[in-house]
Amino acid sequence: KMLSVEQDPPLGTGHAVMQTERLLDKFKGYVLILCGDTPLLTQKTISDFINFTKEAKATCGILTAEMSDPASYGRIIRNQSGEITKIVEAKDLLKEQSNIYEINSGVYCILNQSLFKFLKEITPNNKQNEYYLTDIIEHMINSREKVVGFKIDNPDELTGINTRNDLALATSIMRNRINEKHMQNGVTIIDPQTTYIDHAVSISADTTIWPNTHIYGKTRIGKNCTIETGSIIKDTKISDNVHVKPYCVIEESFIDSKTVIGPFARLRPESKLGKNVRIGNFVEIKKSKITQGTKANHLSYIGDSEIGANVNIGCGTITCNYDGVKKYKTIIEDNVFVGSDSQFIAPVKIGKGATIGAGSTITENVPPNSLALSRSKQVIKKDWKRKEKTDK
Repeated sequence: KMLSVEQDPPLGTGHAVMQTERLLDKFKGYVLILCGDTPLLTQKTISDFINFTKEAKATCGILTAEMSDPASYGRIIRNQSGEITKIVEAKDLLKEQSNIYEINSGVYCILNQSLFKFLKEITPNNKQNEYYLTDIIEHMINSREKVVGFKIDNPDELTGINTRNDLALATSIMRNRINEKHMQNGVTIIDPQTTYIDHAVSISADTTIWPNTHIYGKTRIGKNCTIETGSIIKDTKISDNVHVKPYCVIEESFIDSKTVIGPFARLRPESKLGKNVRIGNFVEIKKSKITQGTKANHLSYIGDSEIGANVNIGCGTITCNYDGVKKYKTIIEDNVFVGSDSQFIAPVKIGKGATIGAGSTITENVPPNSLALSRSKQVIKKDWKRKEKTDK
């Protein structure tokens, strides 16, 4: 369950947390406070931080890191014993504090009963006239409450996003993190810097991903697959030993094992391809089922169709599925041979083993093991002479 509270007017981070008091008044335990613009924090870091604070029996834990360029981050001030004494915002730093590189991440783990008690003690005594959440640290220390810092090794996790440049940097870090995870699991990524894989994507071992590929959503890719350059795959399940050649676009589809797609092929949503299917260059499949061993190697459109096993779809074949109002279905049964440049005016059914002559427009059902032709008769006029242009 998620609840939200509006901060109006915005008077600082401390004031923002004050707005949640009525929601947490009966809660006993630690409250985790996070910044909304630090998306790179890992679950492990947060879990380790909470456990560290609990095991130290501290009133407050602060997540910190060392940064070579702290920029606008608040700094952690420690005494000679290494204990935290306060946090100073970057805009309020004194000159002698400018060489401190340990930063406050803005992530806290604080006992609820102490949190709101000390929030009531802070005042907007700063250049911005705001209530800083960081000010409660000094109040806690002055009251002899235990405050501990949990310093993480990888400051990239704390990358904040305030500008488009920051967003691009965070995206790059996340991309590298995702790609490294897949490579550790046995996936070969030829160029991780130009490979874009969503967090929820699953890829099995011994699959190879070529550069400039984009794999989105809940895509699942099996073992021993090859995804070549420039392909875009979204919310698709791909079985083992599938080869996607360059520059294919595949959305919300299923591809069974040992099938080859592309190059330059498109699978639109609800396309289902069986085993050992071949879909070649400039072929578009939409909301269709294509069964084992069928080939559509060139320049064809198959929409709202059921194609049986071991069918040959000739170059330039079109299933004409739309009459301007409604979509209709084409059914082509097993072992049909479709000659090049054929059109099927749906709804229509082609029986098993039938042959469709090249250049035919099929408007009626074709019985099994039949030959269907619908060409115009060829006319030859011998010794034909074309008209010649004359200058005006």
